[in-house]
Amino acid sequence: MSSLALQLNAISSKTASVALDRKSRSRIHSRSLIFDPKVAATQDYETIFDHALEGLEELIDLDPRFKRFKQTLFSESAITLDRNVQQQESIDQLDKNIEAFLNLVGPYFLLSPTLKALEWLVRRFYINIHNPELLLLCSLPYYKYPVFVRVLNIIPKNQFPKLFEWLSGYKDTLKCPPIASIFKAFYNDFQLFKLYSIYVAEQWQHLTAYKELLVFYLSIAVQLIASYAKQLDSFTELHLPILLEAAGKFLLPPTEGSRFSQSLITDARLTSYSLFLVLNSVVPLSSQLIMSITDSVLQSDDSVSTKNSKQTIVFLGQLWNTVSESSGESSFFKKLPPIVLTKNNLIKTLIDEKYTVKKFLTVYTLSKLPEPEAFALLDYVISQDTVSQLTKQLLHFIPEASDDTRSKIIITFEKMLKLDSECLLKALKANNIGLPELEMKLMTTLSSKELEPEPEVLDLLESDGDEDLEAPTENVSSVNLEELKTQTGSFIISSTTEEFKPLVMDLLKQLQNLNLKQQRILISKFSNLVFVDVEAAFSFYLRVVFTPSVPLAVRLSVLRYLRIKLKDISTSKDNIELYLLTPILLLGLYNPVKALRAGMADLLSIVKDNLERLNSTSKSKSSSMRKLFMEEQIYAGIQTNKRAIIPPADALKMLTVLHSDSSLQDVVIDNSRLNSVLFEGLFKATKGGQKKFGQLLLKTFVLNQWALATWSVVFKSPAWKVVSVENCRGGAGDDRFFFMDTDVAEYLNKRDSWQSEATYFGLDFETDVEVPIVNLVGGGSNEKNVKKEVEWLINSLTGDSADLQTLVDQRIIKLFPSLTSTDLKVKLLSNYVECLVNEDYIEFDPIASLQSLDIDHDSMIVLLQSVQIGGQVPDQGVPKRRRKSSNSTKQAMAREDISSMATHHLRKATIILDTLEAILRKENAEVASPELLKALFNILTQLEYLGNDGNLPVLYAQEALASCMLLSIKLMKTSAANSVVFDSNSVRADLIVNSIRTSQSPQVQNRLLLVIAELASLAPEIILHSVMPIFTFMGAHTVRQDDEFSNSALQQTIAKVIPALAANGKSSMSKEIEFLLTSFVAAVQHIPRHRRVKLFTSLVNTLGSENSLHIILFMFGQQYASALQSNKINECKSLVELGTVFLKHFTAVDQLASIEGFYKVWNMLPTTQLDSSSPEYIELATRSIFGVSILSLSDKELAVLKQDLIKYLNKLLESDDSLYNMGDRQALKLKVTVELIDDRTSAEVKQKTLKTIKDITGFILSSLETFNAGGVDDKMVRSLYALLNTILNLLPISYFVESICPSLDIDNMADLLAIKIARNFAILTDKKFDVELNTNTITEEVQTVVIEKLIPVILKGIKKNVDVELDQAYLNTFATIVNKFGICTKELTNPKNSKILIESLSIITSTSGLLSDHPEIVVSSINVISSIVNTLGVKIIGFFPKIVPPALKIWSSTVGSRSKKVTESSSSSESDSESESDSGSAAEDDDVEIEEVVPKQEDQMLQTSIILLFSCLVRKIPSFMNSSLDLIFLATLQSDLVESSIRSSVLDLIIQHMDTGVVLKSLCNIWPKFSEEANAVELGLYLSTMQSTIEVMDKKSCNAHSSLFMKWLIRTFEFRLAHEGEFDNNALHRLENNFATCGINYIMKLNDKSFRPLFANIVRWAVNGEGSTIGLATNELSRMAAFFRFFNKLQEQLRGIITSYYSYLLEAVVSMLNRFSNGEIVDVGLRRLMLISLTSAFKYDQDDYWSQVLRFETISQPLLLQLTNIEEGIGKYLVKCIASFVGNIVSDDYNDQLVHTLIKFVSNDNDALTSNTKIWTIRSLKAIFQKIGDQWLLHLPTFIPYIAELLEDDDEAVELEVRSGLVKVIENVLGEPLDRYLD
Repeated sequence: MSSLALQLNAISSKTASVALDRKSRSRIHSRSLIFDPKVAATQDYETIFDHALEGLEELIDLDPRFKRFKQTLFSESAITLDRNVQQQESIDQLDKNIEAFLNLVGPYFLLSPTLKALEWLVRRFYINIHNPELLLLCSLPYYKYPVFVRVLNIIPKNQFPKLFEWLSGYKDTLKCPPIASIFKAFYNDFQLFKLYSIYVAEQWQHLTAYKELLVFYLSIAVQLIASYAKQLDSFTELHLPILLEAAGKFLLPPTEGSRFSQSLITDARLTSYSLFLVLNSVVPLSSQLIMSITDSVLQSDDSVSTKNSKQTIVFLGQLWNTVSESSGESSFFKKLPPIVLTKNNLIKTLIDEKYTVKKFLTVYTLSKLPEPEAFALLDYVISQDTVSQLTKQLLHFIPEASDDTRSKIIITFEKMLKLDSECLLKALKANNIGLPELEMKLMTTLSSKELEPEPEVLDLLESDGDEDLEAPTENVSSVNLEELKTQTGSFIISSTTEEFKPLVMDLLKQLQNLNLKQQRILISKFSNLVFVDVEAAFSFYLRVVFTPSVPLAVRLSVLRYLRIKLKDISTSKDNIELYLLTPILLLGLYNPVKALRAGMADLLSIVKDNLERLNSTSKSKSSSMRKLFMEEQIYAGIQTNKRAIIPPADALKMLTVLHSDSSLQDVVIDNSRLNSVLFEGLFKATKGGQKKFGQLLLKTFVLNQWALATWSVVFKSPAWKVVSVENCRGGAGDDRFFFMDTDVAEYLNKRDSWQSEATYFGLDFETDVEVPIVNLVGGGSNEKNVKKEVEWLINSLTGDSADLQTLVDQRIIKLFPSLTSTDLKVKLLSNYVECLVNEDYIEFDPIASLQSLDIDHDSMIVLLQSVQIGGQVPDQGVPKRRRKSSNSTKQAMAREDISSMATHHLRKATIILDTLEAILRKENAEVASPELLKALFNILTQLEYLGNDGNLPVLYAQEALASCMLLSIKLMKTSAANSVVFDSNSVRADLIVNSIRTSQSPQVQNRLLLVIAELASLAPEIILHSVMPIFTFMGAHTVRQDDEFSNSALQQTIAKVIPALAANGKSSMSKEIEFLLTSFVAAVQHIPRHRRVKLFTSLVNTLGSENSLHIILFMFGQQYASALQSNKINECKSLVELGTVFLKHFTAVDQLASIEGFYKVWNMLPTTQLDSSSPEYIELATRSIFGVSILSLSDKELAVLKQDLIKYLNKLLESDDSLYNMGDRQALKLKVTVELIDDRTSAEVKQKTLKTIKDITGFILSSLETFNAGGVDDKMVRSLYALLNTILNLLPISYFVESICPSLDIDNMADLLAIKIARNFAILTDKKFDVELNTNTITEEVQTVVIEKLIPVILKGIKKNVDVELDQAYLNTFATIVNKFGICTKELTNPKNSKILIESLSIITSTSGLLSDHPEIVVSSINVISSIVNTLGVKIIGFFPKIVPPALKIWSSTVGSRSKKVTESSSSSESDSESESDSGSAAEDDDVEIEEVVPKQEDQMLQTSIILLFSCLVRKIPSFMNSSLDLIFLATLQSDLVESSIRSSVLDLIIQHMDTGVVLKSLCNIWPKFSEEANAVELGLYLSTMQSTIEVMDKKSCNAHSSLFMKWLIRTFEFRLAHEGEFDNNALHRLENNFATCGINYIMKLNDKSFRPLFANIVRWAVNGEGSTIGLATNELSRMAAFFRFFNKLQEQLRGIITSYYSYLLEAVVSMLNRFSNGEIVDVGLRRLMLISLTSAFKYDQDDYWSQVLRFETISQPLLLQLTNIEEGIGKYLVKCIASFVGNIVSDDYNDQLVHTLIKFVSNDNDALTSNTKIWTIRSLKAIFQKIGDQWLLHLPTFIPYIAELLEDDDEAVELEVRSGLVKVIENVLGEPLDRYLD
């Protein structure tokens, strides 16, 4: 923009609010946010200021920062301030204040006070004009609210900021812009996005940001980022820096004292998080940038607070997920302590919720190691991907790690080893260290599973050991061990653990950097220098070998040392016996490491060799001289007499047994074999006839030593495991009791110390200690021992350890079946119950444990008897009906201690009942018994006390109790004991009834109902005494419940109680059933709709359909009649639907029997009111289905009731086909058909079905006879007829025909009733055949019965012609039969049957049919003839003269004298004409009198049937219809009473089946006569037929008939002339379009050779009137107009092909043009058509047709002369024509001629020129230059003088046309202004 433009723009913006006139001031002043413009225009500034001040005060209450604006924008002085006269400095300050206010008011934009305050700024300071950009920025977040539309409305359109011009459209429509449009604007305009980003960031910095602003910006930014995903280069360059800057500013904490709420700070942080994450997903950020962002996030303490830590960690997790490699810099994590991640299980929660935090967590954890808190995060970090990083990091920390850190490192390495050992080994190898070296560094064993040691270690272990262990070695001799010396004699015992720990650590430290040989020497030296003697050293090294935490290599080295040392002791001369080591060495064989087991086996071999050697010398030496090696160390603290030590001889035998049969080698291979070796081998060994040698002596020796209470847990653990495994197998017997008094009994006291020791020494406490201890408890034994074990289990179950509780619970579940004492079982069960009652926290689920226990009958009875809820309730001898509440009991229950105790026992009872229910649901029939039921009834009594007197919540307990009762009764019924005897005092039916009545819980009520139901079948004599109140309750409550359980309970009660009640009833069975059904049906409207059918079906199935189904239907009918009389339509529909669906649940026989029963009961209803003393009255009154209420009805009311009952039955049967036909719920008709047709149906069932239908029809016929004789209202008769038809319609066709033929036979009709019945049967037959006859149903049986029985009866009836309605029904039925049989079978076409049909035509075409005087008979006869023609085809040709001529004659009678429609209404649609005719009103016109036409319905039916007959004849015998085709066309087209769609279909059928040439000829032949009388609809049908005919004609046929068609086409051109007054102009145009379409379609099928002469004929007709049927003198212009209307359409179709055809009419066209220009003729329409035709000819000229000299000279001058007098309305067509003509000419000579000719029409030299001529010439030149401007630039110098002359023309219109039109076009073509040429 130039500097001048900038200055002008600045001046314009400053003065935009300046108004110099009153109108402008009013317009500016009326722009308001609040008020209507008319109101706003009248307001003064004082009024506006008062409103604004009110709003400001309210804003100050919300935010005190608004107060400062009272001194500036809202001061009193502002009322008189006019910004238009202020200095620039004042205006700048004003703008700053406005900006500050708008920024501050943003959060409150939707509030009323805000609008009041803004109103002042708009009206006084014109912020809508001077600050529109800021106003829009401020309000944009509220784009979807009406306030934004108000803001748009007040900004003048010319003042819209350029960046916001896209909003101007929404200002015009006053609609809120959609978010999609806003996003599009931000997407397309980077400057807009940049501006808004800067604005939002500044708002945050200035403490004026708000939630809506952040949300809006985030939504726009996210969409923008996503849209640039495929344009990253542009996005990275422009948008990315802005987004990063904005997101970074949102992370900056607000200044202290800011008014930002914590939620807004959080919103800003989340906005920043979202922006960074979306950016990172589209444009992965660099690692450096991510670290910088992380540092910024963690700068705020609030981001890692408890409330916000989850959001921050999720953000960092997703952010760091894209980082490929970290630089190692981690200082920014200092402000994120690990406690933030571990608090409240945050990290676990995030991982469980599938958040991506793994990579971040890994980087963070590695940066925090070796901080103690960081190790807690390693569980979430350790994976195969992180093993290498962790290994490298942890190895770096090991040398300087503290003991606590080392233990955590050890745990970490163990986890990695467990996760993937190969991966860890690779990582170690990458750091040049192996697993043994790592174990040495950590001074522990990392894995307890069996591993193969290093080869050199195995070599060392297997070597003979001849080397000198005392030889000095480098790195060993310098070790000082004197300071480690200890006086402890035994390290086997647990009490030396604290001394053992530092010693073993010192040993490991000394061994850490030594090789294997050096380690051996150091171990020997350590043994000699540290311990008091060899036995102490041996005990220490044994414990080292048994300690899993010691590195495996060290343990193997120590074991080898022990082997060497033991071998030395064994061969020494000190006669030391080593066999006391055998039990310990046997425990070593249970070690999971094979190498250790092999070493232990070697030690046992040395012990055996020792005994064998000593035994060989024992004869010469006294045994007292021998010493037992390590006796004091092993039995330390144990009295001598309690040491179970065997003699050496027995020990030798023991070792011999162990070494026999390769037992030890098997154990070395598989440690689990130790149990078999001990318990199957050693402990069953014999010696010298002592069968119990091994069982008693050896077992006691081994197990006594194993059970020593003083041993360390590392020795005890394998012992417990060995014995517990055997105990679980059941092979240990009482062996476990060796440990009972020592280990098991003291376990709870020692557990903590053992747990600490086990953990320290590398044992898994649960697997290696607790599980074996628990498994030692239980097994077969005497009751005294078992009682101890149960006590221990109970104590452990209630102990403090959750893990122990779980293990003990599992052990009890396994042991419970083996317990034989009921007391002990109950004791355990009670303990479980108490655990639940006390609500103490326990790890396991006691209720699940209880329900999984196999509780026997006696234990359950005792457990139930232990429940005393309300004290001892005395047994009552005689059950009472209802127990009354006691005031004293209520007062006692009100005491707190008693209430608390009662609540405790209620909980206990509930738990026991839940357990019992679970047991019973497992179908444990042993538990169910009368005694159990008695105990349950006792509890039910106690629950009633608590519920009524204590107001305690007993509903759940009652429900559980009812379930237990129900299940136990069912099990008793199915148990082997078939006869169950109940004591009346134990089965308390009155208690159940009372509980049902008093309970408020439907679940309890329903379950107790089920108990009643089950008891009714088990003990009916007890239940039936109290059952009547149950039915009362069920009718009042249960039947209304809308749930499955209530419905099921109700049905089961009905199914089991009602039969028992009926079997014990004293009165009549039928009356009992009626009474029972009446009570249920009376409540039908209260029963949930979807449960009614199931309920009543259950009733019928229980009582039997023969006793109840018809009764229920009859009572439904009574309710239907009552509802109908009360106009309760919905209730009536509901009852019909209920009855219909209800019936579908029964067989066809049952349904028919119910209909028969219904009818019988209906027939019992009196037709007149009975005397109350009559026997009939007394009999009916005793039946509940009648009752006094019905018998007291009047005669009229009884008649209405009977009629409504029949109506209800009809409704049921009518609805039967349409409702819910699924599965076996099929319609009755289908069921009857299946039963009668299916061969599998028994003859008895078929006979019963037919007999029932026959009986029903007999009843109905007798009723018809009765009502006809009595002259009763016709409604009843019609209802009975309908019922009769419905019943007969149920039968299959063959059975149906057999049943009605006698009634249809005319010879059997004696009276009018018989004729009516026959007519109804005929109509029913027609409907039934129409619906049911098809290929599948027309069987041989059906064919025989129809052809041989039914058709003869029908033809006989037609021939006798007794009754018109009957004959019509016969004819319709006959037509349906012929039609259906003709379609579905060929049976009627065989000679025999076709003869019958041919003969029937003689009857049908006689006066009994086609020639009848009754139209309905004629229509039906035509229908029959059509059906026969369709079936037989050409066989009926003999009757052609008797069919077609009479049919045409009948048609002519329906038409009469056709009135000629000459008014405008005659061209209206058929529906309009029909409605006018139906109205019967006489239409009058000023000129023509119109004959009134009132079509009859009979005529309509006749016309329809006749043209359908014609269509049938055309389809079947087309070749015989040629001679009648003209008449058929006329009849079809002129059948005005028939719907157009039907006539159109018939005409299409004629085209399809007849020769198209014949059809075309016929159509052309009928045109003269037809067109004279046709109306618009008929013409439309005719032309549609003509078009269809032309479409299907081939080219050969078209050429053959072209002359005939062209004659027809010329006649259609004259249609307007002949009928112009009869149709309106629109109708004529539509018809002419159709004529033209037909002509063009026909011409398209002709070749040029055929068409040229035809075209010449058409031209001659148009020019000379040759062949015209009307006068020539006055119709030349009309002919030419008709021709050009057609020719123009033809040109659009054929285009350049037809251009040369202009030679035929060029002379005529030139002549007409000259006559137009001379003014000889005036016809605007024709002139327009000719110009359009010439334009098309010029436009589509592809062969330079018009460039030929003669043609050019012929047409150019006449065409241009049209400019002299062209009409205003068609001038544009002339301009277009001239432009096309010039554009088509390629010769410069021609152009020169045209230029000079056109100049003549604009030159002032020609005085005869008019302004109109000049204007149209100028417009023509303009069009020419627009079309071919480049070619005519050559002639521009010629035009320049004349253009200059025209610019100074006296006529302003001419001047304006040149200046605004021609000059601009020439300048566009020229590319420069025309001024210099003009000058």
